[in-house]
Order: sequence, then C-alpha cells, then structure tokens
Amino acid sequence: MNITEIHSREFAKEEYGGFEHTNIEGENLLIQGGNRTGKTLTFNAILYNLLGSRETIELSTGRNNNVSLKFTDGTEFRRGKLGAQFRRDDIEKSEEEAQEALADWLAEDPSAEVSSTQVIKNHFVHSHIEQMPISRLSEDARLDHIRSAVDQGTQEEIEETDEEIDQLEERIAEIKQTLRRKEEDKSERKNNLRSDKNQLEKYERVQSLAESGELEEIIETIETNEELQEDLSEASQKQDSLQRKRRSKRKEKGQWKRYRESERNGIIAEAVNDFVCPACSGHVDTDLAKDRLSRSRCPFCAVEDRSDEIKADIDDKISRSEEELEVIEEELEEINSELERVNEQIEEIREEQPALSDVDGRIERIIRNNDYDFSAIVEETEEELERYQSSIDEIEEVISDREGEIEELEDELESSEERLEEAKDEVEVMREESINAEIEEFSEEWQEIFEKMAGEIGLEIQMMQDGGIEIPGSGGPRKYDRAGDLSDAEITFMNISFAVAYNRFVRESNTTKWATIVCDEPFSNLDAEGKENLLEFIDSCDEQFICTSSDESLLTEFPKIGQLTRQQIQASLGRYAQ
Repeated sequence: MNITEIHSREFAKEEYGGFEHTNIEGENLLIQGGNRTGKTLTFNAILYNLLGSRETIELSTGRNNNVSLKFTDGTEFRRGKLGAQFRRDDIEKSEEEAQEALADWLAEDPSAEVSSTQVIKNHFVHSHIEQMPISRLSEDARLDHIRSAVDQGTQEEIEETDEEIDQLEERIAEIKQTLRRKEEDKSERKNNLRSDKNQLEKYERVQSLAESGELEEIIETIETNEELQEDLSEASQKQDSLQRKRRSKRKEKGQWKRYRESERNGIIAEAVNDFVCPACSGHVDTDLAKDRLSRSRCPFCAVEDRSDEIKADIDDKISRSEEELEVIEEELEEINSELERVNEQIEEIREEQPALSDVDGRIERIIRNNDYDFSAIVEETEEELERYQSSIDEIEEVISDREGEIEELEDELESSEERLEEAKDEVEVMREESINAEIEEFSEEWQEIFEKMAGEIGLEIQMMQDGGIEIPGSGGPRKYDRAGDLSDAEITFMNISFAVAYNRFVRESNTTKWATIVCDEPFSNLDAEGKENLLEFIDSCDEQFICTSSDESLLTEFPKIGQLTRQQIQASLGRYAQ
C-alpha cells in the first residue's frame, strides 16, 4: 500500500505555502527544494496525517493544519482544522470514527509492547541522526520491535511472561507487607495475651486467698497497722510507676533501634503503608512510596515538595539514634536498679509480716483500691476473672487465626518466589532463543539490504543480546550508540536499510500493508558514490520511497518529483525519462 496523492495545503507554520501532488501513483517521489522551503515540514505533514500531531518529529504542529493523503487502494484520509475524514469504497467516517478507521486500516498492534503507531513511525527516517528509527528506540525496544515483526508468537509469549513476572513481583511485595503487618499484629496480641494472663493469675491468687480465708487475715493485718499500710502502699505505688516507666522506655528503645537499623525512605514507606485510606481501605505500596520519596514527592499523595520536612525529621532521628539508645539504656539501668530496691523493700515487709507472704504489689493495689472491703474485693475478683478469661479466649482465637493466615501467606510467598525465578529463567531462555532465531533472521535480512544499499561501505551488522548494535573491526567493535564510532553515512544507510527490512517482515506477518519509506534529506550525508548506491537501491526496491532533498541533480533520478521554493511551493506532476 503506497501513497498516490499528497495535499498538504496548510501545516504548522504560516510561511509554509503548501505542497500538492496528485499524480504519484504509488511510485518513488522526490520532494526537492532549497533551505527553508518546507522539505522537513512536508515530511512531518505526511507523518501528521497518518499518526497525528503527537508523533511529528521535532515539530509542534499547532491547529492550523489541513493535510490529506490518498493511497493505492483508493483510501483517502484528511486530518486538520476541517476535521478528520476517512473514505474507503462506500465507507465514509468523520472525526474520532475516522481516526479509528485509519488506525485499524494502517496496521495492527503486533504485541503489547509495540503499537501500530510505532510500526508506521519506524518507516520515517528523519534527517537528524538522533531522530532516526534505530536511534529513537531503546535497546530493549529494538528487540521488542524486531521480535514482534519476525515472530509475533515469540514476542507475545515473552510479553505474557514479563507481565506474569511484574504481577508476581507486585504480589510478593504485597505479601511481604501483609506478612509484616500480621506479624506485628500477632506480636502485639501476644503481648496483650501475656498481660491478660498476668492479670488473670493475679485475680486467681486473690480468689484462692479469699476462699482459704487468708485474704481476710491479710486485710486485718494491713488495716490495723497504719505504718505498715503506708509503707506497703508507697512501695506498691512506686513499683507500679517504675514498671509502667520501664515498659514505656522499652517501647521507645524499639523505635530508636528501628531508626538506627533502617534507612530513611524505608521507615517512611513502611509508615505510609501502615496507613489505611479511610475512603478505599487501601494501602500505599512500600516500593511506590519509596519511589515517590526519591522524586521529592509526598509518599502518600505524590504531591511535589511535601516530603522534605519528613525526610529532614527522619534523617535527624537516624543521626541521633545511637546517642538516644545509649541514653535510654542508662535510664533503663536506673529504673531496673530502683525497681530492684523497691522489690527488696516489699520483700522485707513480707518477711516482717508472715501473714503478708502471699501479698505482692498487684494484690496490695486490689485491696487498697477497694478500701480494704472484703466483699468488694471478692466481687471485683469474680468480674475480672470472667473478663480476663473471655479476653484471653478471644485473643488466643485471633492469634490462632493470624498464625493460620501467616502460614498461608508464607506458603504463597514461597510458591510465588519459586514461580518468579522459574518465569525469569523462562524469559531469559526465550530471549536467548530469540536472539539465536528471530533476531538472527532479521539481522540476515537487514545485512543483505544494507550491503545492496551501501555498496563498498558494506559492514557486518551485529545485533547484540541486549539490543545494542555493533560493527566488528580490527580495532575492536564499533557501537551504534557510542558517539563518534560510526560515520553519518554509515548511520544513514543502517537506518534506511533497517526501515526496509522491518517493512518486509511486518508486511509478511500481515501486521500492515504499508509499503512506503519516507526519508528526510537521506542524501545529505553521502558522497557521490554513496548517493549513486542509494539511488540504485531505491530504484530496485518494491517499496515506495518518498525522499526530500536540496540537491537539484537528483531531479532526473526519480519518476515523480515535487519542487519547493521559499516563495511558493509547487509540484511537478511530470515523469522524468530514465
């Protein structure tokens, strides 16, 4: 499928007078003109008509455009300020429907990684080296494009496995985050369970003392001795206060240890991940939060310039963590020493009063809080025994559920990590086989076309496994992507031959019927011999070539020509005799 008519009446710039040619008939066309006559604009006008303003190269098109093309199968398409219009046989569509019809007619997406738009754009060879097809594609993208052109099945299989890898990595990260939260929840519930069991044990001792009659004796001993009552009460309250203070310091120690042992973004990301959105009940993924932080964005909402204060605060805490931990350790030592003295004091009281041998600080508090009233103590004990036993049963059930959930998650994590490694190995094997099959097949075709086109320049083109392109030489390989390794002429030949080879494969695979290579100033980097070789190749090709050039000597080399001037852009509809 080739171009038969070009109507570029208005495009991009006011000084562009337009270009029209109604007699191309699918043959090779030269658009010739001097500097600033609109050659590259016409190149982009064709690209604009086919793919839209986003795909033009190094050009902002604006809105004042009116470009129409007609093709060898009778299809016509117009894009611009008058609206989009698609015509083919009895079909006529406008606006969005017209653009959709054009896209469906031009090409299909050969794979998830390569779109129909990219397929067509690979046929446009710009005059600037960095905007030529090979240069525009990353190393990975080159492999994707070649594989999808040669064997869509292999490319689709690789993409499906790559997608599975992405999903597995996402799920593994999610499992790890969920495991962390469930382990923390389990740990917290175990702490609560220990606390409740301690409380239950305390009230069970009170109940035992009450049933044995010892509790009444203890109450009488304390109540009848004011000094004893005061000493015991003071020691008990001191003990309770120190125990609370120790728990608080231990918790604080754990927080500062986290600052010492973790990196800043990890701390913030985990904190963000722990937050549950009140609207959707979702979490922000830890890796996503880290990525946002690395780009100076808020880890939760992604708004710019909101993370600096958070980072500064966390960095300050990390830098202070060692010092703070040392202070906390000293404070804990002091608390433990003081608590030990208080415990010794209580023990001395118990030794002096045999009736209080079963009384510790906790039991003393129950007695004191109930004003030494036996009935009130017994009533509270019965209520608390029931409450704590119920709480213990509930917590144990939840812990059991958590352990089951954790076990399931760990099993899923193990199987997911195993499958991830398998999938990575499979992709690696497929890529290696692809290099040895599809890439080799494409390279052979590309090499053959290059040799026909470049003549004595003929080089051995090697497509590497990572998507790099090398030219072997006595002084070591020359790399396409390394500035200065290849001449402009070599790069030009490589890109045009790449476009032709690519076109032949995508047509063979029925990805597209498009068979036109559009080149902007392809002869400008070539010497006389290079120009002759390229002209001979173009003349021998089945593909249609539309080329721009400032070289008037080429006017006799193309069957169809259009000449541009700065004052007025005109098209010559004649055919030059060969």
